[in-house]
Amino acid sequence: MITPEEFPYIKSLYVNDCYAYKDFNIELHDYKPFSHLILTGKNGSGKSTILRAIHRQFFPEVNKGNKLEFSASLLTVEPTGESINVKQTRFPATPIRQVVISFIKQHNIANHGQEARLMSPREIFDLYNQKLYSYFSAKRTSEVAKVESPSKETEFTERLNSWDSTDFFIRKFKQYLVNQKVEQAFSQIEHQIAQIEQIERFFKKLEEAFREMFDDKLMQIEFVRSNYEFYLKLSDGRRLTFDTLSEGFSALLSILMDLFMRVDLIRKQVNDYSYNPCGIVLIDEPETHLHLQLQEQVLPLLISLFPNIQFIAATHSPAVIASIKNATIFDLTTKESRISEETAGRSYSDLMISHFGLNNEYSKTADTIINQVNSVLNTLGDKPGEMKTALQKIYNENSDYLSPTLKVELELLIAQQEAQHTAHQ
Repeated sequence: MITPEEFPYIKSLYVNDCYAYKDFNIELHDYKPFSHLILTGKNGSGKSTILRAIHRQFFPEVNKGNKLEFSASLLTVEPTGESINVKQTRFPATPIRQVVISFIKQHNIANHGQEARLMSPREIFDLYNQKLYSYFSAKRTSEVAKVESPSKETEFTERLNSWDSTDFFIRKFKQYLVNQKVEQAFSQIEHQIAQIEQIERFFKKLEEAFREMFDDKLMQIEFVRSNYEFYLKLSDGRRLTFDTLSEGFSALLSILMDLFMRVDLIRKQVNDYSYNPCGIVLIDEPETHLHLQLQEQVLPLLISLFPNIQFIAATHSPAVIASIKNATIFDLTTKESRISEETAGRSYSDLMISHFGLNNEYSKTADTIINQVNSVLNTLGDKPGEMKTALQKIYNENSDYLSPTLKVELELLIAQQEAQHTAHQ
């Protein structure tokens, strides 16, 4: 089994050529055993492009049309201490074009006496059998395939490390759950206690994650054997299927289920159901369709469930940026890097200014009101009576649009002018 200290997490990205964005380095902070990475920036700054480029480094067989270009098996290798000797080369290494990935652990290849070279990300990942990798694009689907009957688990194990595994796992997760329920039933008949307990733990952890997601501590997962359907029974009496969830819940559910299945399959491979696999997961816009409260929770929830996974996310949400520790936050617009100690716990208004390019924390409507107030203060500064009347007019016309802070400040200004006007009489 691989430990976090042994796994090659990403430590830096050199952006060589992502269309209009070239020649800069993204260095991840030296958190132990690894740092998460959050990419921010304006639309068109290259967030999604960089994630896609990273994905292509791990799966070079994916071209722009998402079609298979050549076999997924590039190298047969044998470890020899510090470096790796190539026994058989089936295909030449794919040239690095857009993003150069550097790992915490360096791996070299010496090919039959030739000069050693750095291994490609794909070649490095091929060395680790029990790793977890997934890429969630911003346009990820959450369509769940109908289940007609149980299937063999090899359907999933054979796709675990394939280039299109994420879409497959999201589409087939209900099939996987049905398979677990069927396996549980047979294990009970055959008195396989360890297998029964393992499946019970799987569904217990899943139910706990769903309760967190729905903010419902009494929610239960119900399985109806007659039609292979799962229901989420909420404490308010609702019974929801996976097909009837809102887009926000479906988007988060698709990520959760993909990772739950991968972890379960790897635990079975190593025969240790307490093992937390190491790996790398890319998520483009984890906040997609989510209410602000869930935007705050999505990454902390994933990190708590999968503690040895390095998450690399691209986001527009200050709630996502401020939500986690042990993360490097890189702004692709300004090319500035921060660590999570500088962002976790900060107000969203502050982050909107520092990371998202707003001039201040107020809306355009509030800016207009503030400009009106400043104009009155500048033109009627020596006429407290007229100033009070003008400020009161602004207050009356815009009271529905004033934040509590602006409302108090404007009320205080009006009271001050009234006091000055009274004093001059």
